Amino acid sequence: MEIRMVTKDDFEKVVELMSEFAEESLSEYGTKLDIDQLKKTFDSGCDTSFAAIVDDKMVGVLGGRIVNDFCSAEPVYEEIVWFMNKKYRRYGIKLFNFMQQWCVVHGVNRITMCAMENSMRDKLGRLYERLGFQVMETRYIKVIN
Repeated sequence: MEIRMVTKDDFEKVVELMSEFAEESLSEYGTKLDIDQLKKTFDSGCDTSFAAIVDDKMVGVLGGRIVNDFCSAEPVYEEIVWFMNKKYRRYGIKLFNFMQQWCVVHGVNRITMCAMENSMRDKLGRLYERLGFQVMETRYIKVIN
């Protein structure tokens, strides 16, 4: 497996993965995959997104952005999506570790990750705890239209 930064040339591959993600996890929350919006997000986030490649196929993506902490202005890596094709989920930790090392090299001292309630939240919670995370916040969503 190869892990590397996402490039502008990867857009179609990212769309394929995000389509899988939307089908698996987002649809029950009223979220529809909008390719134009995904393109805008993708164009602004390539330099902080990472791809897992197996046999020349992108099988996972971990995308995020650097934000300033709202109290201290310290840089924080804020995960937007971490998705692995089901067949390759065993490689997800390697992708995470690559991103974490990238953060260390770039002076980012904190990472925030999210876990969707409909995607093995308990299992992911235990994983995050093993990786050294602590619960900070729970978010809720309400579809009003």
